[in-house]
Amino acid sequence: MSSAEPINVNECFMNMPLHLRYLVTTVALLAAAVLHAAQTVPDAPNKVAALPVGATAPSKVLLSADGPFDLGGALKAKPTILIFYLGNWSSLGKDALVEFQREIPFLQALDYQVIAVSPDRPESLKPTTERFKLGYPLVSDHDLSLSSAYGIAFLAPKDLENELARKGITLATFSGQHGAAGLLVPSVFIVDTNGIVRWVYSNPRKNPSTSELITAASKARRAIASQANIGIRFASQP
Repeated sequence: MSSAEPINVNECFMNMPLHLRYLVTTVALLAAAVLHAAQTVPDAPNKVAALPVGATAPSKVLLSADGPFDLGGALKAKPTILIFYLGNWSSLGKDALVEFQREIPFLQALDYQVIAVSPDRPESLKPTTERFKLGYPLVSDHDLSLSSAYGIAFLAPKDLENELARKGITLATFSGQHGAAGLLVPSVFIVDTNGIVRWVYSNPRKNPSTSELITAASKARRAIASQANIGIRFASQP
């Protein structure tokens, strides 16, 4: 009995009609992307790796209570304190919003803007803004894609997801993770107008203290101003 001829996969692929080759390629790429995402999303807060100082800050168009919010355009407008908070259901998140509102006069005096990002749905942002009388925008990262790009998103433990569900809290779900629920590690990034991260604070248990925030904001602002002055001097040289 003769053995079966080995299948030449490449030849089979090339003999397919063009539309089938396109379909097979697309499915393969999507499968690879899903597999890569599944392998790279951390499954615990202590496994995240926040974007480091010196990195380029990712940006995208998010949703605010008033519609699309171009984060990239906002980051170019002025130095930014970019807050990532758990959501309006979290006492840690609410404390962060209140604390940053308290420091708005100081931060604005240094020419910073404050932008806060959470997995909350866009329709819940306006009530939060009004409740805490916030003077800065809240934007929604409900699929955790921006949080993932900043390296601070992780898969929520199933028992925590179920516990929160019993309280009426539905966690955000990752894009491309088959509906897996996720959370983020509360974090603060100071970003200059060139999109470079100047300071990072990332901690699952506590927010930065007032003194930490003031010190970091002042130091980063001096560094940004110094770099701008150097650029002006070089540009003015013949």
